[in-house]
Amino acid sequence: MNRIEKYNYNGRTDDAAVRERIHQVIKDYNGESGVPVITGFSSDEGVKRNKGTVGAAEGPFKVREKMSSYAFMNDLYDFGTIIGTENLEQSQQSLGDAVYEIYRNDSFPIIIGGGHETFYGHYLGGRQAFSGKIAILNFDAHLDLRDERPSSGTMFHQILSRDQEADYYCLGLQPQGNTKKLYDTADKFGVRYYTIDEVRETDAIDKVAEQLENYDAVLMTLCMDSIQQAASPGVSAPSPNGYTPLEIHKLISRFATLPNLKSFDVSEVSPPLDINDQTSAMAASIIHKFLSVRASF
Repeated sequence: MNRIEKYNYNGRTDDAAVRERIHQVIKDYNGESGVPVITGFSSDEGVKRNKGTVGAAEGPFKVREKMSSYAFMNDLYDFGTIIGTENLEQSQQSLGDAVYEIYRNDSFPIIIGGGHETFYGHYLGGRQAFSGKIAILNFDAHLDLRDERPSSGTMFHQILSRDQEADYYCLGLQPQGNTKKLYDTADKFGVRYYTIDEVRETDAIDKVAEQLENYDAVLMTLCMDSIQQAASPGVSAPSPNGYTPLEIHKLISRFATLPNLKSFDVSEVSPPLDINDQTSAMAASIIHKFLSVRASF
């Protein structure tokens, strides 16, 4: 297991006797059941290998900082942050072990990356915990189906080439960011993918929501580069025509209520690339929305 670093939440306090903000209610996770558990993954080795701009290793800390003073009064726990190294594969396994430990106690991991290589560790824990058919729901500008050394661009190829019981749904693709080879690979694996225009102009979301009901487990992941650059500039590969803040909050709210949804990660927040912490604040707002909408964990 890689080193785990605890995060010290702090923020505004109006009345010390009233626990009404995240920094006042959150506790270290010690095996509690039926609770949401924040888990960080401090890694951008996958982004580096994918020839991107590093900085996402700082994401789990800055996003927590932005969340700390948010109004919230329900149970919430924090596992800590797995500190990644240049040995990406070992780091992802350590994340998978942490995620599995949370699942094993019937709790719900909410993972803050890190580059999108975060999802492969997320998947490793999920597959260890859940047998049968699983669905991967990815809000992303990119398919991430490269067949090469593991990186932030290979996770879904790694999974689909080895797991015949996993299906992949990708919503929000940017056509200029995905080559014909990637689309051909997606077609080979039977990926259900939709461009940002198709998400906006067709009934894709309703179709996907209906299809996801048929799986034993759903793992959900959000790549912050799927959100428009004006609202989410602090990513390695920004999207000028990505999801608006309203669109992504509505989508996350829609799928947060899936009864077979088992976990959620938010990846690719890169604080060194950000402007006035906009992207970190956006990620924090999305996580808060998710926590507020999901009725039970």
